[in-house]
Order: sequence, then C-alpha cells, then structure tokens
Amino acid sequence: MEQEKPAKKNSIKLLGFGLLLGALVLFVVGGYPLIKQIALDGFGLEVTGTVVEVAGEDQVKTPIVQFTAADGKQYTFKSYYGNKNIRFSVGEDVQMRYLALNPQIAEINMLGRINYFSNIESTCIGMFLLMGGLLSLGGKRDKPLTLDFRRRKS
Repeated sequence: MEQEKPAKKNSIKLLGFGLLLGALVLFVVGGYPLIKQIALDGFGLEVTGTVVEVAGEDQVKTPIVQFTAADGKQYTFKSYYGNKNIRFSVGEDVQMRYLALNPQIAEINMLGRINYFSNIESTCIGMFLLMGGLLSLGGKRDKPLTLDFRRRKS
C-alpha cells in the first residue's frame, strides 16, 4: 500500500503536466489568432491590399499581400491562414485590416472572420485542459477532489 501512493501521485503530476502542455499548444494555435483578429476588428484600419504572391503547396494556398499604410509606407505580410477553398490570384485586390501601431499585424477580412469559430474552439478546449492541469497539480490534498452538483434544500 505504501508503494502505490507515490506512484499514483507521480501519475497525477504527469497527467497534470500533460494537460498544461496541451493547454499551452491550444492557446498558441487558437488564442493568438483569435486575439489578433479581435484587435484588428476593434482597432484596425481598413485598407485595400494587393495580392503579390500566393505561397503554399498544391492544396492549401496562402496569399502574400502588399498594402500602403496611413504613414505612406508599403508593407507586405503573409496571411496567417491558408485555405484550399478560397483562392487568391496575383494582382487581386482584397479588403484587409492592419494595426496602425504595428502594420505587420494585418489580415485579410474574409480569411480572419471565417476562422473565428475554430480559434474560439481551440481556445476553449485549451482553457478546459488548463483547468484540469491546474486541478491535478494543485496542492496537497488528503481527500480526492469531488464536485457535488446536487441541489441542497435551503
């Protein structure tokens, strides 16, 4: 019996670290583009850009767009999203947004808004994994954690 307790604690800690690592990956995959798109929609300046190149493999193509910012300088950025269903051709004008403080943070309106739901989904799953990891790594407990959802009489 004495030997089972340390092994159980180690497996719970390993599970906790695994959940935290999974949460970190999902926050990077879903959280960064979600926050970036929210910032662009809230504070971004709208401008028309021109597709100067299309990068990617046969199926997934990612547009590279050039635009002129309010400061008069030209900037080029590669879209964060590649898409196999929406194709852009070189020379095509696209509606986009960029942040005035950092014009390198930019995105094509259509691609950013199409991916809102997948970014929200990744972020929410990451939050659940984060909560599970933090609960399993929480301090020393004599009793197991139980959640009681029964209604109590007042």
